[in-house]
Amino acid sequence: MRLEPEAPGLWRRNESPHFEHLAIGASTLSVARAACAFLNSGGGRVLVETGSQAVTTFAQALEEELRKELHPPALWSVSPGEQEGRGYCMVDVPTGRDRPYSVQGTIYVRRGATTVAASPEEVRRLVEGGFRETERWERRLIPGAGVNRLSESLIRAVRDATTLSGKLSLGVTPEDALTALGMFREGTITNAAEVLFGRSPSIQFPQVRVRATVYASDKGGDFVDHRQFEGPAFVMLEELTAMLRRHLPVAASFKAGGLQRLDQPAYPEAALREGLVNAFVHRDYADFSGGISVDVYPARLVIWNSGSLPAGLKIGDLTREHPSMPRNPDIAQVFFLRGFMERIGRGTQKIISACKEAATPAPQWKADETGVTLTFRTKVNQVEPARLNLREQKILGELEPGESIRQPEYCERLTVSERQGRRDLGDLVAGGWLERVGDGPSTEFRRTQKEWNPAKPGQTRPA
Repeated sequence: MRLEPEAPGLWRRNESPHFEHLAIGASTLSVARAACAFLNSGGGRVLVETGSQAVTTFAQALEEELRKELHPPALWSVSPGEQEGRGYCMVDVPTGRDRPYSVQGTIYVRRGATTVAASPEEVRRLVEGGFRETERWERRLIPGAGVNRLSESLIRAVRDATTLSGKLSLGVTPEDALTALGMFREGTITNAAEVLFGRSPSIQFPQVRVRATVYASDKGGDFVDHRQFEGPAFVMLEELTAMLRRHLPVAASFKAGGLQRLDQPAYPEAALREGLVNAFVHRDYADFSGGISVDVYPARLVIWNSGSLPAGLKIGDLTREHPSMPRNPDIAQVFFLRGFMERIGRGTQKIISACKEAATPAPQWKADETGVTLTFRTKVNQVEPARLNLREQKILGELEPGESIRQPEYCERLTVSERQGRRDLGDLVAGGWLERVGDGPSTEFRRTQKEWNPAKPGQTRPA
């Protein structure tokens, strides 16, 4: 386990309806009770001081206790850390969607800043609310759909990852794993299983597709690349990330007092990946007109997903610590188990922290009736176009300023596919070495006056 840093003043935080501080000597059972109360009462965090015990050892024991004592199984994460010479574990607990939760047969809730056993009236309200939650979209069964329509290798990858990390035991067979994840019952898979592991989930649910567009200018219009991704969520995430890496600009800077140039991605990779994962986990899969889109411009990157913020949560809450209320906890748990999420409910804080560490502008969120949008911006005047591959360099060396080439000719001369040719020419347009003339099949790409210096460091990349 990796030690996680926390904000200064951790030890001086006051207990609240969403935060409990357990001092040295607190039992793991008392942590389980507090976590149970947060699951039943809107989510929260439990800070546990570890004293002389090794934090990673304590964290492992705590995870085992939570898995054993919390019923039904729930979504949570344990993060060991050290601050001011003191060891601790932070337990992040989102709002439970399968309420009521219990520990050793007792249902716990939060009353103010205290964890207590629920009263009969509180139990009744939790049972009624929990019954409604079980009907959420990701839990619905697909009539007649069995495990045979899923990718066994993807299920096995999640099972192996959980075995390696010790987070959860998912059994031996695909049926065992899906049952433990709440995605297989009565011989039938759930919508969540299809989204995560289906061989062709877009046939059943066209709205799961993801669209990505790379534009040549900040005003939109002509695009450098455009793709629509289909398939299981993990596969789409990895393919989308690979596409973005090819097109994202590079931010150049120099060490203070020196001439050594430093090149780094214009957007911190940790923040970008967290933003993408959040879109996959929190989007509204029930919206057949919804989806996820990623638009890349020279100076900004925009991620949109269908859905809305949870009731009671405002945009301003995303920039500070807030209770986690996942829309799709079953899907979120698998992303967590697979290793795409490090901590539950801390995604927006991680995005902000990564941008701050990279000295890039603060990310911005917006929510309206269509969905939630996250915008990253580059450092002003520090962005360079993506470095050119050998094909792009070759054509620049052959074209004189004012000379034009069409895409079919480029593909023939450089022996590339139509798709790759379109990407290469888009790179050269984005970099200002070519300009697009005309539209449709007659489009030409004209060499501009911008110079190309193949000897300049950092301007090339493999073909």
